[in-house]
Amino acid sequence: MPFLQFGTTLDTSKKLKNIQKVPRVLIIGGGVVGMTSALQLLNKGYKVTVLAKEYASPVSSGKRITSEIAGALWEWPPAVCGRHTNEKSLERAKVWCMDGYAKFMELAMNSKETGAFLRQSIFYFKDKVNNLPQQLEKMNELNHLPGFRHDAKLIEETGVNTDTGVVDAYQHMAPMVDTVTYMQWLYKQCREKGCRFVHDEIHGLLRDQAEDLKKKYKAQLIFNCSGLNAKELAGDEDVYPLRGVILKVRNDGSLMPKLNHSMCISIIKEFDESDKEGQSFVFILPRGDDKLWLGGMVQPHQWDRDLTLDYPPIRRMFEKVKEFYPPLRNYGDDDVEEVLVGLRPARHGNVRLEWEAPLICAQFEYITQHADYENIKFNIF
Repeated sequence: MPFLQFGTTLDTSKKLKNIQKVPRVLIIGGGVVGMTSALQLLNKGYKVTVLAKEYASPVSSGKRITSEIAGALWEWPPAVCGRHTNEKSLERAKVWCMDGYAKFMELAMNSKETGAFLRQSIFYFKDKVNNLPQQLEKMNELNHLPGFRHDAKLIEETGVNTDTGVVDAYQHMAPMVDTVTYMQWLYKQCREKGCRFVHDEIHGLLRDQAEDLKKKYKAQLIFNCSGLNAKELAGDEDVYPLRGVILKVRNDGSLMPKLNHSMCISIIKEFDESDKEGQSFVFILPRGDDKLWLGGMVQPHQWDRDLTLDYPPIRRMFEKVKEFYPPLRNYGDDDVEEVLVGLRPARHGNVRLEWEAPLICAQFEYITQHADYENIKFNIF
């Protein structure tokens, strides 16, 4: 099956029309991609079975799947964690991004149940945006958003330490998602619509097991939404992890005034896949009513999730956000409730887009996952 470059149109409409009579779809993967696919198919009238080794936990702590550790802040591409894809990928993502913005704005109307909410998002820069061509282009593309303001006065108004070198800033309203709440909302929506959930694990090439799986689960179509596990299930050696780390602390006003907006400094330089130490950026994000997520870093090709505050890059990351936003200096090691480590799926070169009978392979960015949900188009790793 040939690979299609990201941005190439894959016309699935006729194929999907041909499977309108299909009674059941099997989805491999219980993360945000799998569950969003399940929900949209259920809304179309299909019967759906979701198979996954792990599902998101309903409790506030414990082992997390990658979808729960995602920052889930709406951002105009490229995100603060760097340019991980080429220009074609970015252009397509921009279309999806606005679809995602509209959908999460809608979900934010019921934020307590969905976990989606709308807040001010502020981006800071160590040079004037007008001197940074890529950042200037990005800013000009999003200046129509609600609450947009480009003003260096934001630095002083938000209490940022000017000794860190920031000289410019802009803000806009952006959807943010409490991923723990949101995943449970997705599960609830799917469960109420008749979705069947199976705890199981698959190894080896999925295409070699497709017929047996179809018989076992009485399915006529399989969606591969396995994320990083596509490396094995799709036999794609170009798939690799981007390790990210977030520190969770309380945001209840007890150690500093409660923060109600996000604060970010982007990675400006081009992303380097060979840099195993990774790149760091500033990421301060309100999460729900009383939590704050602090970050961040992105480390390619790193699989270990067993990290603590004693890991030097995490220690430097913690000190960096405290230097940037001085009120965070009131937080010590004992105030860190969790060190959250997630492995984002990435792929060398470009996104892989593929329809392979009887499989559909799929992967979305978190915030753009509602895009094209009427036609169910996928960007695939």
